Amino acid sequence: MTPKVLLVEDSSSLAVLYKQYLKNEPFDLLHAATGGEAKRILERTIPSLIILDLQLPDMQGDEILEWLDEKNISIPVVVVTAHGSVDTAVKLIQKGAKDFLEKPIRADRLKTSIQIHLKQAELETMLDDIQQKMDRERFHDFIGASIPMQGVYKIIDAVSNTNASVFIIGESGTGKEVCANAIHNESDRKDKAFVAINCGAIPKDLMESEVFGHVKGAFTGAATDRKGAASLADGGTLFLDELCEMDLEMQKKLLRFLQTAPLHL
Repeated sequence: MTPKVLLVEDSSSLAVLYKQYLKNEPFDLLHAATGGEAKRILERTIPSLIILDLQLPDMQGDEILEWLDEKNISIPVVVVTAHGSVDTAVKLIQKGAKDFLEKPIRADRLKTSIQIHLKQAELETMLDDIQQKMDRERFHDFIGASIPMQGVYKIIDAVSNTNASVFIIGESGTGKEVCANAIHNESDRKDKAFVAINCGAIPKDLMESEVFGHVKGAFTGAATDRKGAASLADGGTLFLDELCEMDLEMQKKLLRFLQTAPLHL
């Protein structure tokens, strides 16, 4: 996603100049001429960085900083100050601004400041994401923050990004279906069907029909066509619980199906 930078500058000539400086930079530049306009923009969208002039026609720059703090909006802010107001800018940095630029601003100084703070914001976001994944106490229907459980969550994160068949092992009652559901809900298939079959609860002679379906008259009692679980799960996830209870001949057919079928499971 292309980052956005909000320029809050009341001088139309300076705004045009800064836009010229930044026209080839890899971000979208938004412009507000007043503090009120800046607030309205910030209520609609959250930019990656704000370039904030201290002297605005309707309010002071510190009011914008205070408003961001009240709204719990965490955005890096670079203050723009005229000569003689550096002390004020330093105080604003103590209030949360990341940097200040003194007018007149050179093109290279403006570009460098923006690049540094955009990169820092990107790294902080990545760090927050990693921290959240490392400190998860709940993950879908799992509850647990121990190191082994964090390892399980990381494995689920990894395999959910692939279309590979996943073999989940564990004692009865340890949450294999919960794990399968988590993989499904973390994947691009989450909006498709999740179909679960307990292979240990289905009679051997009905298993093939249960998985692959049947047509009317295929066997005694087959009064209508019936889609199998594999077809119902096309584009989603097919979970075969207690797979080891499945007849070996049926396991061979299932393996062949997984290797050659046009369906996406």
